[in-house]
Amino acid sequence: MVVCSGLLLGGCSRGGGKKAGTGPATTSSTAAPVSAVTVRAHEYGFDAPAEIEGGVVHLTLQNDGKLKHEAVIVEAGDTPLDRLKQDLTPVVKGDGKPVPAYLHFRGGVSLVAGGTSAAATLTLPPGKYVFACTLTDADSLDPNAAGEPPAGSDRFHFDLGMVVPFTVKAANAAVMPPTDGTVVARDWAFDVPPLTPGPRTLTFRNDGQQDHSLGLAEFPAGVDAAAARSAFDQFLAADAADQPPPEGLTPPDDVAFAGPLSAGAQATFTVTLDPNRTYVFACYMADRAGGPRHAGGKGMVTYVTIPAG
Repeated sequence: MVVCSGLLLGGCSRGGGKKAGTGPATTSSTAAPVSAVTVRAHEYGFDAPAEIEGGVVHLTLQNDGKLKHEAVIVEAGDTPLDRLKQDLTPVVKGDGKPVPAYLHFRGGVSLVAGGTSAAATLTLPPGKYVFACTLTDADSLDPNAAGEPPAGSDRFHFDLGMVVPFTVKAANAAVMPPTDGTVVARDWAFDVPPLTPGPRTLTFRNDGQQDHSLGLAEFPAGVDAAAARSAFDQFLAADAADQPPPEGLTPPDDVAFAGPLSAGAQATFTVTLDPNRTYVFACYMADRAGGPRHAGGKGMVTYVTIPAG
């Protein structure tokens, strides 16, 4: 999948995350302890606890499979799984249809390669949820490989069994851990803190009323903010027209993803930022009432060039 092609829950091109780190910052020894939860993924299922303590949760996804997987936390209430999968599909595809009132998002751990693990710290109030993998087999393929993808590789993993319910009955009193800064999503803009080179753990927080995600991509060396904006505008225009991007236009490399988050939710993510590189922060969710994705339809895109250090 190329940049901004619509499978929004796992980021922009779904092939990224190559520079993402493996976990968030830890809380201090004087803070109330967070809830530590480990979920194991494989083709095509999860080994996950049926009940967890909520509040502030440190979620680890161990991928025991060969394909990329993720654990997105979706608030489901008492909705049957078959109905949930039906309702989730247009959201994942970016069809711009209204989102059912019960469906909310609490982040998770995304784009974990086979045989590796990754983690995030997030907030999770009492309720009924599912862990869902919104990736497809095609998300594990080399995007530059010749030939057509194998038949069936476009099926969402949650349709193949990677959707498991769990319940949060109680919440701890822990607070989110300190990080290297907070990226705040509003309706429809990002507030990005000052950033410096190196491995960074950041908090992504949704202060808006709409659902938001954060796809973070890095442009090649020598591309400044103006050139990055010009290139990315062309990618967004091609995506809106359901056409391939112009030939010779090099897409930015996806390096991190956070969310999706409904109003009031927050989660950490990690990324390594290179000096003198320009990054684009973009949201690929749509309004809950329907409509275009925020990056193209609402201009929810921010460009940041990292200083030399």
